[in-house]
Amino acid sequence: MATGGDRVRVEVLGPIRVLDGDRRDITPDGLLQRRLLALLVLRRGRVVPAHSAVDALWPSRLPADPAAALQNHMFRLRRGLPHGLIESVGEGYRLDPARVEVDADRLVAVSTGGTTDAAEIEAVLARWQGPAYPELDDVDEARVEATRLEELRFRAREVRAEARLARGDTDGLVAELAALADAQPSRERPRGLLMTALAATGRRAEALRVYDDFRRLIGDELGIEPSPALAAHHTELLAGATDRVWAPVGRLPVPATSLVGRDALAAEVTGLTESGRLVTLVGPGGVGKTRLLLETGHRLRAARPDRPVVLCELATAEPDSAVDVVAAALRIDARPGTALAERVADVLGETEIVLLLDNCEHVLEPIAAFVERLLGTCANVRVVATSRERLRVVGEHVRRVPPLPYDGEDAPAVRLFEERARAVVPGFEPDGRERACIAEIVRRLDGLPLAIELAAACLHTHEVAEVAAGLDHRFELLASGYRTTPRHASLAAAVSWSFGLLPEDLRRTFADLSVFAGSFDAADAAAVCGTDPGTTVAALTHLVERSLVMRMPGRRYMLLETLRAFGAEQLVRAGRADTVAERHARHLVDWVDRADSRLLQPGEPVLSQIDAAVPELRSALGWMLDHDEIAPAGRLVNALLDYGIFRLRPDVLNWARMVIAADAEGRSPFAARVQVVAAYAAWMSGDVTETGRLSAAALRAVERVKTEPAAEALTVRGSYELFEGHLDAAAAWYRRAAAAAVHDPAQRLMARASELLPLGYAGAPAAVGLAAALLTEIGDARTPHAAYVWHCAGEADLAVDVERARARFARALEIAEQTNASFVTGLAGASKASIDARIGDPVAAAAEYRRLIPHWRRAGMWSTQWTMLRSIAGLLERLGRYRDAAVLEGAVRTTAAGHRIFGADEVALDDLGVRLRTELGDDEYEAARRRGALLDGEAAAEHALRAL
Repeated sequence: MATGGDRVRVEVLGPIRVLDGDRRDITPDGLLQRRLLALLVLRRGRVVPAHSAVDALWPSRLPADPAAALQNHMFRLRRGLPHGLIESVGEGYRLDPARVEVDADRLVAVSTGGTTDAAEIEAVLARWQGPAYPELDDVDEARVEATRLEELRFRAREVRAEARLARGDTDGLVAELAALADAQPSRERPRGLLMTALAATGRRAEALRVYDDFRRLIGDELGIEPSPALAAHHTELLAGATDRVWAPVGRLPVPATSLVGRDALAAEVTGLTESGRLVTLVGPGGVGKTRLLLETGHRLRAARPDRPVVLCELATAEPDSAVDVVAAALRIDARPGTALAERVADVLGETEIVLLLDNCEHVLEPIAAFVERLLGTCANVRVVATSRERLRVVGEHVRRVPPLPYDGEDAPAVRLFEERARAVVPGFEPDGRERACIAEIVRRLDGLPLAIELAAACLHTHEVAEVAAGLDHRFELLASGYRTTPRHASLAAAVSWSFGLLPEDLRRTFADLSVFAGSFDAADAAAVCGTDPGTTVAALTHLVERSLVMRMPGRRYMLLETLRAFGAEQLVRAGRADTVAERHARHLVDWVDRADSRLLQPGEPVLSQIDAAVPELRSALGWMLDHDEIAPAGRLVNALLDYGIFRLRPDVLNWARMVIAADAEGRSPFAARVQVVAAYAAWMSGDVTETGRLSAAALRAVERVKTEPAAEALTVRGSYELFEGHLDAAAAWYRRAAAAAVHDPAQRLMARASELLPLGYAGAPAAVGLAAALLTEIGDARTPHAAYVWHCAGEADLAVDVERARARFARALEIAEQTNASFVTGLAGASKASIDARIGDPVAAAAEYRRLIPHWRRAGMWSTQWTMLRSIAGLLERLGRYRDAAVLEGAVRTTAAGHRIFGADEVALDDLGVRLRTELGDDEYEAARRRGALLDGEAAAEHALRAL
């Protein structure tokens, strides 16, 4: 087994060669193993299916058992390489691109002008040992790649010559350029460089002959003329100008694809560049900063065609060569005794020019100093930069490039996916199911353009649904990117670039933060990372600056899902995933316990805070159940009881069922409490039978432990009896609950307020006095509990003083909306609307019901929805919509509609039926009722919405 670190260097520019982290040769001995390794390197980052590997290894004659033979050679190959470098993925194999340095990638960078460092260029060219991938010379894919690399080698030789000219190093250069020109006679760039080299060495006449020969050659053979740039160079030579390096200064790459969803931002950046001189575009890798930069450059050039716009790509620059790269892009040569930054500033002087600096994040210090000097001495220079953090230069305007919006069928992220998909699947028009998959894809990819483009490119081998399903392994799925941009060769490469620039302590913090499923604050981060608050805040600030963590409203933070997935992989690789997940889970249990205790404190936005934490709580619960941590899981579920009720979250309360399933023997000290929460979940969902069963189970559990939560268990039993229309029994259970809650003021208040409901429905005189006492007790409190008390007091008044009831419902609504108590918002809103439906403004009632039907549907609280649908049936009659009213009457009478209809409600519904029969006649009335009897809850609610 190889040693010396995890990373290896692979040389493919000639016979394949592998060096480990200590630069020792670990190249496989066997020919077939080298052939197999070459195939994996050729497709690095992508999965090589087993059948594809077999075809490449044995193109003409298969062994007797190809699968076994492949496994044998793969075993031998892996044995000589670092552990895990070659991964098994499904029915294939994958070379981890993050752990492999390939010489061909440096050739790509050099050939595109990414560096002017002479030593770097020479080193890359010196690595060329012959045609690339000779082990696969009978594989079409490898032959195509070898041809491409041969062309890039030629370009790199041009870049080297150009860099030498820029430095004034002409020794032997004329002969080298003449050889390049002879090798590809119709290629213009070597001719232009040769003309410059000849002129620079006093051979202007020969330079002019080079141009004349080239013009005749391409004219005779191709019927074309030299480019305007080369012709201009020829004109300058005729005039005697010899100190200019020929190059297309001011030429911007033309993007191969359209810009999607960035028009407004591009216009803003363009205008800001004109007025502010320095604009830095910041954002995470793959968010589209470079594409926006190019768009800005083209807009600036279109507005001022006479002003050069020069792009400088800094991705491959080193800190000590960053200014050299900029100077090379500007075609400004060095002068002995003058610092290059000073030389650039002197040459530019008063020139009007726009400089586009792409990918500054790894060379921030030298580039920031250079830009500051340039702007301070050159009044007409404007700079637009991209970076994953700002330059911190005086006068800098920072514009954060956000991910593309992805909500809605016509969202920019969706449009980008579909447009890029048509590039690989001509005529691509997604159907309804595919549109749903696309919406899921762009959401889970956070609206990151690079990730979306890579996902769309997968459609040449995958269906849309397969791409969506593969996002759990996104770094494997999206591993084939752009050959000419190593940082964008895969989604993992784009993220690795940013991650690799971090110091070790920030890498650790970033990885730890990936445990958060949603947003978090600094205290949460400190608890999970195990660091002190000051250190944590400093780390978060650095990560936000580097666009790896997003700052959210309310001093909260969040990781994009793609970054979170990458961080999670780092945690697993470091062997710390379980440790961090445990810290996260235990912190969340403590946090939600404290949050629940603050619900009675006025002015505390506790419900909203728990809203934001629900993804974290779900993740923490999952970890605890997976690791048999039943007691803290029960503690967490119990702490969420009031939240689940007030925020209408039966889904959260139903987490109790998972804990019960994991604790079948009831061994947890929180077993009784969990039973109570499960009973409340059934009550909120309108399941009468299950509420009865679970509330009885909760009472038995409480009886066994002889301790809390007796009050909660008694209260939910009272709610079950109220479901069933047993008013006296319900009131008795609520009274017992209040008595049991002597040490729990919140639960006592809820139980006493709930008692008002059966008392009010029964017309008991005690309801009025109890309501007055409770309202006096809460005073001016503005808490979710106070909102519930005001609502219950209104219910107690309905049969006594309707106007006072209306005022109490209005007060309940006001407080509920201030505290985000959705449960009370719905209850009080429905009760207030029912008054308007009977004796008030029917139009106002209809408007309120249109708002409330979706409210209850989202929550899944069908018991209250069915009660409200009965009131809507009466309102429709009052509005003269008799047939619709009869349909709803049929639905609420014959469907499993929550709980029993009793008392005044039953009498009112019977009277409604009599009136509707009179209006419609027997046949039409019965037909409408039969139609309603076929409707389930969703269909009945939809019918009510249409009728209103």
